[in-house]
Amino acid sequence: MKIDDDLLGKEVIDASGDKVGTVKEVDWDFQTKKVEFIELEEAGISSKIGLGDKRVVPINDVKEIGDKVLIKTRLFK
Repeated sequence: MKIDDDLLGKEVIDASGDKVGTVKEVDWDFQTKKVEFIELEEAGISSKIGLGDKRVVPINDVKEIGDKVLIKTRLFK
């Protein structure tokens, strides 16, 4: 699906302006044909050595999708 191709690999920025990861996967509800969640591959050194956590962001927490995906909340405090 085209939206998968458009989202996969995009940087994700949280409400504090930090890069928190990149879009790794898009989860669909095939009955409603709407995206429900995006799964992130965590940014930072831990992800480079294979220890990064998988984060799931509900689509309702996405503020804007452009060159980057902006989310309304902070993932790390």
